[in-house]
Amino acid sequence: MNYTFIIPFYNEDQNVTTLNDEIIKNIKKISDGKRNFEIIYVDDGSTDKTFIELKKLNTNNIDATIVRHKINMSQSTAINTGISLSKYENLIILDGDLQNDPDDVSKLIVEFEKGADMIIGWRKKRKDNFLLRSLPSIIANFIVRLFSKSKIHDHGCAFKIIKKNTIDELTNWGDFHRLLAARLANNGYDVREIEVNHKSRIYGKSNYGFSRIFKVLIDLLYLKFFKNYKRQSIYFFGLFSFSSFLLSILCFVYMIILKFIYNTSFIQTPLPLLIVFLLMVGLIFLFIGILAQLIIMNQDKSNDKIKDSIVEKINLKSNK
Repeated sequence: MNYTFIIPFYNEDQNVTTLNDEIIKNIKKISDGKRNFEIIYVDDGSTDKTFIELKKLNTNNIDATIVRHKINMSQSTAINTGISLSKYENLIILDGDLQNDPDDVSKLIVEFEKGADMIIGWRKKRKDNFLLRSLPSIIANFIVRLFSKSKIHDHGCAFKIIKKNTIDELTNWGDFHRLLAARLANNGYDVREIEVNHKSRIYGKSNYGFSRIFKVLIDLLYLKFFKNYKRQSIYFFGLFSFSSFLLSILCFVYMIILKFIYNTSFIQTPLPLLIVFLLMVGLIFLFIGILAQLIIMNQDKSNDKIKDSIVEKINLKSNK
């Protein structure tokens, strides 16, 4: 079997060389004449020296390509760029922050070659801040399992091996990397997990914040009710829809407090009308987002977008 490593970077200049050396070391260990490997590094519009460091890499005659986006597009777009340039049928994806351990590649491959469509890592012993990263992840993964057919513990783990032909219009929409395991499980693919080592971040800083929580919620709603369509514009309209629903809930809670604590009748306030209005606005925005995305689907030229986003591409092997 043949594999393409895809590693997206965003402002990770201090991690580039170490990660490359570890990947090369592990490729040498598991290369047995029956497996071929290539590496695709994607610089997703970094503002530091990431691309400069990538151009200095020595890949020991292993086919490697580095690509740079004009601007920061998103982790999913960077992965899609790697997929579009890959020549092998199986993809190994991991983050560029050195928290994923390349030493785990061999055991993921062994499990993958038993017949799985996807193997994803389980960071059972995470080396992240518990309150800011681990606890929200535990809660999010519980909700994902509730909304989908997936039984995976750690949907957010970037370390995964996947068959390239499983990524199609049913799975590759929005920030697809985040809930890829759940999307594939919902579509009937064989998705398995294996415990992997997770290391503390030494250099750089996390590029994730609380803003991703909103997108996860929208992804889950879409996965549950509209999983047969891909979309991105639903995030825009979904923001207004989600806000309207939230405001209606707050108004309802306040109305109940006025009624049972301050003995204020419902009809003495405009809250009932306001609640209905906000619910209607939320539904309207939600369906506008869905309609807009269905229109965009017919006009989407994803390959052209990826091609236009690439500002520089270098084959490292040819430089040796």
